[in-house]
Amino acid sequence: MDTGILGHAEIAGLLDAGVVEGGEYININPASLNVTLSDTFLAEMRHPHNHAGFHHICDFSRRNEHGMTPQFNEFRGGIVLDPGAFCLASIKEKLNLPANMCATFYLRSSAARMGLDANLAMFADPGYSGHLTLELQNVLRYHAINLREGDSIGQLLFHRMGREVHANKTYRGNYQGDVGPQGARGYHDKG
Repeated sequence: MDTGILGHAEIAGLLDAGVVEGGEYININPASLNVTLSDTFLAEMRHPHNHAGFHHICDFSRRNEHGMTPQFNEFRGGIVLDPGAFCLASIKEKLNLPANMCATFYLRSSAARMGLDANLAMFADPGYSGHLTLELQNVLRYHAINLREGDSIGQLLFHRMGREVHANKTYRGNYQGDVGPQGARGYHDKG
């Protein structure tokens, strides 16, 4: 079995086999699959215990405790990201990765050229099943960016490994089975 990055025909096979649910054949590139935004967005809200709404400290080591992570408002269908604003979104397509495959998300160059930044925590281990959460930020200083459900936001690269990961070593972490964007969960990773 060939290893490395999958090409057009192999990606079409992933859609046929249900490794990618909801993916469209028209969105297959020579070595990637274009993916789209789902309908839900989570945006940071002001902390309720601070009058100005700023300077609440989110304790990374205590992110499994209520109140120690950022609190988010939910938006449906779309969101306008003001300059500097951050949101969580997810891809509409669902991944069901086998034990010999991982995937990496990359922001489309057109989105980056508009001032959108994806904060690079978008990797799916072998065995992951769910909708990837995207961490997006508007890095422009003077312009807002409107994001909508169905926007072609990025592309997935699929990597086939030389050997399958043993069943007890496939992904079983905190974000297995996610539907829609998810905030930070506890730090006791399971795989």
